[in-house]
Amino acid sequence: MDRYREEGICAADSFLVNECGGQRLPDSEARSVERRRFVAGWQLVLETATARRRINIYVDQEFPFSLPYFVLLDRPAFPAWPHVEEDGLLCLVNSGAVANFRQPDKVIGELLRDSYRLILDCESGANQNDFRTEFHSYWGRGLSTEEEKVRSLIAPLGPSRLVQIWRGKTRSVVGESEQQVLSWLRNLYGNKSQFDSTGPACLLWLDQALLPSEYPKTAADLYRRAHAISGGKELLEHFAQVSTSPFDFILGAESGNGPCLAAVRAQKPIFPGVRGRGMDRTNNGFRPGKVPPQLRTQRLFSSAAGATRMGVERVDAEWIHGRGQDLRQKELSSKLALFFGCGSLGAPIAHQLAMAGVGHIVLADPASLSWANVGRHPLGADHVGSAKAKALAETWRKAYPHARFEAFEMSSQRFMVEHPELVGKASIIICATADWKSEQELNFRQLSGEIAAPIVYTWTEPNACAAHAVLVFSGGPCLQCGFSAMGECKLQVTEWSKEKKQQQEPACGAVFEPYGPIELLGAISAAASLALDGLLNKVKLATHRIWAGPESLLFGAGGAWSKQWLNEKIGRSKGGFQEDRIWEKDPLCDACRGGDIAVRSSLKSDNPNNASSSMLSS
Repeated sequence: MDRYREEGICAADSFLVNECGGQRLPDSEARSVERRRFVAGWQLVLETATARRRINIYVDQEFPFSLPYFVLLDRPAFPAWPHVEEDGLLCLVNSGAVANFRQPDKVIGELLRDSYRLILDCESGANQNDFRTEFHSYWGRGLSTEEEKVRSLIAPLGPSRLVQIWRGKTRSVVGESEQQVLSWLRNLYGNKSQFDSTGPACLLWLDQALLPSEYPKTAADLYRRAHAISGGKELLEHFAQVSTSPFDFILGAESGNGPCLAAVRAQKPIFPGVRGRGMDRTNNGFRPGKVPPQLRTQRLFSSAAGATRMGVERVDAEWIHGRGQDLRQKELSSKLALFFGCGSLGAPIAHQLAMAGVGHIVLADPASLSWANVGRHPLGADHVGSAKAKALAETWRKAYPHARFEAFEMSSQRFMVEHPELVGKASIIICATADWKSEQELNFRQLSGEIAAPIVYTWTEPNACAAHAVLVFSGGPCLQCGFSAMGECKLQVTEWSKEKKQQQEPACGAVFEPYGPIELLGAISAAASLALDGLLNKVKLATHRIWAGPESLLFGAGGAWSKQWLNEKIGRSKGGFQEDRIWEKDPLCDACRGGDIAVRSSLKSDNPNNASSSMLSS
């Protein structure tokens, strides 16, 4: 590295001194630059149509693998020019740019041309709009690291309106409604006594993002901004009536790179009075409560009232799940996904949908977490003995406080009897119970019309070397169409000897499959992606999504590809891929033909103790 650095500095020196007329700076001067780790530097003079400007070029210890730094010495005070930092550093490339370490002189030459173009644009004002497109980069400058920030749940769009804010000691939260704000706080921090109420804040949606010269300095600046907005005068008068000092404003606008938000807090104006005591003069000349609304608003939001800029952190669903650029988020946030089974397959699938932005997830599972589950379950040792569904919901409420999670410690059969309203609201149902009788019951209820939502059934083959996810719709092929009467899928990807299918603990009937979380990744991906396709209406027909694990996994576990699987298509022997196929309707399917009318009729009973409802078999 030392040799590369010395060679790079020599190449840079030759180029800048011999070809550009630059002057090498003493290394001690380069090393003395504050907050930088420069080891060498040069100075050039650039001639423009209006001025001669000195620019220093520095390199650090990682050069030539790192890019050189360009610092403009002759410049106006920050923030007059975009892309010029407080210390004169020019922002020429994004943080992910890399250097060609074998040609450092060419890298410097390219950046020197970029520097010259940037200076010309700054002198002419051609790039002033960059202050708007990169609004957050400039609004946040000059704010103390201790300054209060506002976390925003509001929809970042117009019109201007009153919203609700909860003020904390170090962080405030603003949202569209009191319920939204308090729910978010309680999900994240618990049901604490201070999360009891909110107050009004004023969202001013501007025609365009502000330039630094337009940033509010007093409440009078906010008054003028509000009066320039259609309906802003009336909104501000209403805000003055329903709110008390301090007055919180959220400024929003479209930046060109998406919406941007900022916050300003204005205080009630206090005028010096007798003996130096501050006096409130907003009611001067009128009895309390009799000041005309327009005059009261003018007095409250005057140049005598200070205004403090604050940063805004977006914490709404669209930002969390796609930085405001994922067009699917608005639709996903309105969906309800109902999960039956929260084990090593169902729980991570639910987690994937939560991370994807599904706004309401309902979990039902009667089991608790055991020590043997910990190695392949999202919950850890601290939740052993806890009901899996409830522990997952509690964990995810803190992780995704903008979403809604409900949990029920019960089987799918009992849930459908006791909570038909949630079954009716479900956008999709995901069944990961690995229990044929509960899968059959779901199938029959969908066939009978009790369940309108599409259903995803998912399961793994032995040792998780292959996995299946099937999406079926009401009125189409049913789950039974692809299964035998005993619950065996008609298409098997792998085949196993009896002793390789399952292993047994030293206890009666305690059988298990020895796969871990890595083997499950393909199964989770197949089922979660199919569920998302169903939620977003990307799949119109009943679909069978198959994950075939890599050959090394299958052979290492002692299995083999089934002849049926290999004979269907050439090139399947290596595995490691996902495949979609149509879930075909079986014309001889007893369930579809109505051969189980008596069973389906019994499922409509409201009695949770009905034996046919809870003990269905093939």
